[in-house]
Amino acid sequence: MLSLEEIVDKHAGMVRRIATVYERHPDRIDDLVQEVWLAVWQALPRLDNPSMLKPYIARIAQNICVTHVRRALVRKDERLGDGIADMSMPVDEATDHARQLARLTEVIRQLPEPLKAVAGLYLEEIPIKEIATILGISESNTSVRLHRAKTFIRLNFGAKT
Repeated sequence: MLSLEEIVDKHAGMVRRIATVYERHPDRIDDLVQEVWLAVWQALPRLDNPSMLKPYIARIAQNICVTHVRRALVRKDERLGDGIADMSMPVDEATDHARQLARLTEVIRQLPEPLKAVAGLYLEEIPIKEIATILGISESNTSVRLHRAKTFIRLNFGAKT
């Protein structure tokens, strides 16, 4: 089994991207990521199959992020839907790519929770079978949700909110 440091190095990007789908504020994203790694550290002894490490971490991240959103909705201390940066300025290719990624993230954030969970994990290149296991739903339900998420993203990616 890898050390926690090696695990964090290998899967840090995935955890941050999952957290970014659920939270917009960089400081809160950092807090979520830290909370995920603490939970992973606590849960690692219960992992029976080391080959399932990536989906195991993704499931932990997903659960913590969903809990975070639910707590925020209960507290109602701040809207989760702040606008993203003004995209009207002319930009170079790298900045344009970054803005497209920001726009895609914004559209994914608008997905209903069941679709958001599937889309976020799919974007991490987790196979549908493993996504189904992580979310505790059937593979066919996972495929339907993914299809609906893709349709929503296609329809809304170009639209400005």
